[in-house]
Amino acid sequence: MVSLIDAIKSDFARKSGHYFLVDTFFERYVKTALQLGTLAVVVYRFGAWAEHIRFAPARWSCLVLYHFFNLLSETLTGIHINRKVPIGDGFIIHNFSCIRINAETIGDNFTVNQGVTVDHDWRRNGRPAIGNNVFLGSGSKVLGHITLGDNVVVAANALVIDSIPDNCTVVGVPARIISRDASSNYLQLKK
Repeated sequence: MVSLIDAIKSDFARKSGHYFLVDTFFERYVKTALQLGTLAVVVYRFGAWAEHIRFAPARWSCLVLYHFFNLLSETLTGIHINRKVPIGDGFIIHNFSCIRINAETIGDNFTVNQGVTVDHDWRRNGRPAIGNNVFLGSGSKVLGHITLGDNVVVAANALVIDSIPDNCTVVGVPARIISRDASSNYLQLKK
């Protein structure tokens, strides 16, 4: 089990290393820490960590605390992340509002923008499995029992209902591959 502090440090290091307007201490550390997407990720990390506490009374206490903070976070941010979904290091949420993440698994360096849904497709039961170094643009939807490979960029407002191999960029409704090149600027932001 990864420690709670290590997971949060990894997420924050990736975000503060790349996403700021002016390279000052305030922009890089204070402003980044106070963003609503960062708040939602920290609450998710706490819930995922609490889920694995072995001592039952401590687990129950932490989960009660998690549910309080999660309700507050969802109300403030409009972001719902299922605490039982394993998400790798370097998880970033830009902006906030109308985000739902409920996948089977998610790898490292996962980047999400506003309006993104990753969830069941009720016609085809199951949740998506998402690889490493994946970027989901604003308003994109990834639905059903599919797989997104490593180094995938999903463009804004794309609807992904079929599996996507490694090193692809997809656009459209339904999503179609427009590039099989892993050199997108969106994928260069690793830890």
